[in-house]
Amino acid sequence: MKKHFFTLAVITIGILVAGFFAFSFRSPSSAQRKQQNQWEYAAITYTIVPFSSENQPFITGVANVCFLQQNGCRNEEIKAELVFAKFLQDFRLENTFSSKSLANNRARELAFTKAVARLGSEGWEMMGEPSVNFDNYILDPQGNYSISQGNKEIKPNIYFKRMSQ
Repeated sequence: MKKHFFTLAVITIGILVAGFFAFSFRSPSSAQRKQQNQWEYAAITYTIVPFSSENQPFITGVANVCFLQQNGCRNEEIKAELVFAKFLQDFRLENTFSSKSLANNRARELAFTKAVARLGSEGWEMMGEPSVNFDNYILDPQGNYSISQGNKEIKPNIYFKRMSQ
């Protein structure tokens, strides 16, 4: 009887130890896996030059970043300033309506690239190819750029994702 009791005790202890190790090294529950795999999403929804006057020294471009949340967007503006006189000088342009338009486009491009760079540095991954066309900056053999206007009809709706932190 003692031998039977001893065997039963060893088996019971073995089951308890095996159960302890199985419980300790089990895979995460579905709730834990769901929490581990949550994504955050953001989008650059537009770029603008919010105001423009005839004799302003700076042109400010703004990119809107929408951080998508259950109750809607949490919008944040990313700004970039362009010194208009330097832009004219760098591209050997006269102060005309056409050059002002090119400078506005350049300010928008700067804001857009600043927003993309910031999102990237914060761990956001671009989910698709950008659908925006920039102006064309062409370097000549003397090291000077010429500029021509790109297609601005396409809006820069670019989506990003990252794992929740």
